[in-house]
Amino acid sequence: MGNENLFENGIIPVPWHQHRLKGWPFRHPLPKMTAAECIGIFSITDWKYHDDARNATYLCDPIPKVPIDLNQGIENVIRRKPAIMNDLEYILKYIESHQKDFLVRKGDTFQLDADFIIWRGVLRKIMCMQYERQEDLRIKATRVNGTIYVYKEDTEQELAGEASLTAQQLDICSWGYKFEQCLTSNKPCGKPLTDVPVNEGAELNCMFRKNINGLRLIYGAEMDTIASSQPVNFQDPLIYKRLEFVELKTGPYNRSPHQEKTFQFFKTASWWSQSFLVGIKTIYAGMRDKNGVVQEIRQYDTRDLPNNKPWSPSAMLTFLEIFLRQLKTLMEAIDDPFAVVQVDFLAQEQCTYYKVLHGKENQILPDWYRQLLKD
Repeated sequence: MGNENLFENGIIPVPWHQHRLKGWPFRHPLPKMTAAECIGIFSITDWKYHDDARNATYLCDPIPKVPIDLNQGIENVIRRKPAIMNDLEYILKYIESHQKDFLVRKGDTFQLDADFIIWRGVLRKIMCMQYERQEDLRIKATRVNGTIYVYKEDTEQELAGEASLTAQQLDICSWGYKFEQCLTSNKPCGKPLTDVPVNEGAELNCMFRKNINGLRLIYGAEMDTIASSQPVNFQDPLIYKRLEFVELKTGPYNRSPHQEKTFQFFKTASWWSQSFLVGIKTIYAGMRDKNGVVQEIRQYDTRDLPNNKPWSPSAMLTFLEIFLRQLKTLMEAIDDPFAVVQVDFLAQEQCTYYKVLHGKENQILPDWYRQLLKD
């Protein structure tokens, strides 16, 4: 057992406010890193794992004309059901299905060639955390055979927000799914099937590998659609290196001054980090009015999003790298495969706290996966 009090007062030292130094914008270069490499694909439908690309879609070409009524068929939408397991387990199922690509025997156990197993969404939230002033973030991590597994847990604030969603707010969430349906097809250059119910529980996910200044990351990411004029042979492992993904978003048309400020300060940072982590170059945004009708479709180049913004890509990636490196140091010092470290990023305090949890009720890895690493 290592030293659980490695960092004083249970605080993980990460540089909040590092995006500004002495009143000047953060101008440090980006950390050294490799490009995001897509290494696999899987689908989730109503929380069921499928080791295939059954939920893959293609971006419509040409892009449909506006206006687009996102309320069409909303009464038949298939809402996302409550989660039946933590989402980290889907990545573990992919590893189980592709053991020869991930597991390397060392002594009497198996190891992964990775420092972290995580979801892209967690990486994005950590990157944006130094600009967040409202919502806290809680993650849990455990280290087994040299690899740290990270899982996002809903905070009390998030659970209360989800429980209080009104019917109108649920419809607004559904507009985003409908926009995806209206811009995608089951085959290249096909037409969208907009007269079938939208299933909010259908996902296409990809696995990515990335190295950030020596930290080896493997992460899953939900992807919206593929830009291709030809059918993709997902059985060909080499095809993943050539896939071109596109991100689809919705937002308010004719933004108010407050909405414009929110977009420039928060939304663009979230959009950029989400797309950067998986190499997406293009974002299509459906600008909808208050009635859910898309009046304009805007195209954004991910590389241009940081221009003249009050946030810094280098600050975001440096913040991420420093946090992951500090977490790795802490987990190595604890050196207990059944210890779980809970990390709380508190937005208003702008501080990162941790505590070490023990006991089966706190485990984030299922028993079957631990057994996989032994057999």
